[in-house]
Amino acid sequence: MQKNYGIKFIGIGTALPSKVVKNTDLEKLYDTTDEWIYQRTGIRERRVVEEGKESGFSLSTQAAKKALSMSGVSPADLDLIIVATATPDNLYPSMSCLLQGALGANSAIAYDLSAACSGFVYAVITAAQFIYCGTYKNILVVGLDIHSRFMDWSDRSVSILFGDGAGAVVLQSTLAASDEILGYSMQSQADSKSDLVLTNHNIFYPARNVKISPNFTKMNGKAIFEFGLKIIPETINKTLAPTSLKISDFDYLIPHQANKRIIDSAAKKLGFPNEKVISNIEKVGNTSAASIPLALKDAMDTKKIKVPCKMLWVGFGAGLTWGTVAVNWNLKL
Repeated sequence: MQKNYGIKFIGIGTALPSKVVKNTDLEKLYDTTDEWIYQRTGIRERRVVEEGKESGFSLSTQAAKKALSMSGVSPADLDLIIVATATPDNLYPSMSCLLQGALGANSAIAYDLSAACSGFVYAVITAAQFIYCGTYKNILVVGLDIHSRFMDWSDRSVSILFGDGAGAVVLQSTLAASDEILGYSMQSQADSKSDLVLTNHNIFYPARNVKISPNFTKMNGKAIFEFGLKIIPETINKTLAPTSLKISDFDYLIPHQANKRIIDSAAKKLGFPNEKVISNIEKVGNTSAASIPLALKDAMDTKKIKVPCKMLWVGFGAGLTWGTVAVNWNLKL
């Protein structure tokens, strides 16, 4: 599309629950060991919200306030708030509208976007369109998921993977020639085999006195592993195809933190050096829509990345959905 303006990233913030669930804690729930989980996932621990103390609302508010503080943008000057989440606290009102109220962003439009683990990438690309055409100037994007509510903690195959968290970025309009988004692509394909699904059973049982079973995330691990390994190189190549950029031009790769084995295998297929692949899955698990901003902020905090730099953000998940954003990152702490 014709870009009348460009985009710069001017703030980032993250939030994690206080409760840590280590692999050794899961040894008490089923037949497993810390090493068994780590070898198959790269995860040592994850964070989960404590009922009555934390929520998607509290985490998204914390992350958003930190991002806004760094950006110097007042909530009153926000034009749009997008919260990417597949696990909101309520079906309605939306997480974005609740966040709008908490921030006092009274002039902003607010809506949620659901694309599961691709949510953050989808939301950044969506926000970019409003800036490119000159509709909005200041946009807050939040990636949030609270999967601990939907885990069958007796199911070792799924519950070892997921953690809770939130990450936010602030995008601002700038000159078209200074655009920090170097390219993007997003795609989807119907998951006809239900390889990754969380069913809302309530929609099938409107009668009040019908007993229903809890909603749990169900996943065909082998199918999702193969899906991730296939599409990470494909989506990156599709993103770079219309540009003059090559994979070797990028300093860092930040993929969705689904499984360390997927990340390592995909990086190897791409020929991307391990030291340039950003991952924090060991400490937080799969945080779905929050995983990319969480990994990015952690890498900034621990000085694993040098700014300015070029990055590839790759999301993939339920839907099936996937996408990439190529970024020229100039934001320093």
